[in-house]
Amino acid sequence: MKRFINKTAIDSSAVTADENSATLDFAFMETWSAHIVWTSTTAAATVKIQESNDGTNWVDISGASQAISNNSGNTMLKGVDLGAQYLRVLVDHTSGTVTTLNVKVVGKGR
Repeated sequence: MKRFINKTAIDSSAVTADENSATLDFAFMETWSAHIVWTSTTAAATVKIQESNDGTNWVDISGASQAISNNSGNTMLKGVDLGAQYLRVLVDHTSGTVTTLNVKVVGKGR
């Protein structure tokens, strides 16, 4: 039987500073995906997916980021061979305001 995790990591309005999601426990998950949806008129930011083995020290997952600029959009990031127990979403804010930001993270495992 397959296991699934479906979590809303970020559901924000008026993002004007760096923001971290709660720590997501992805034990027993083999793959993950993150659906990022945003609207903006003045923002510059990067949404990053990070991993950790202890839930304290975080590392960016290579290739798991999305730049947000003065527009609206959505994208899906995907990862296989999850190498850590914990995931989180980091919004690395540069300038302006991200009007709305929603990030859902899904994991699939055994």
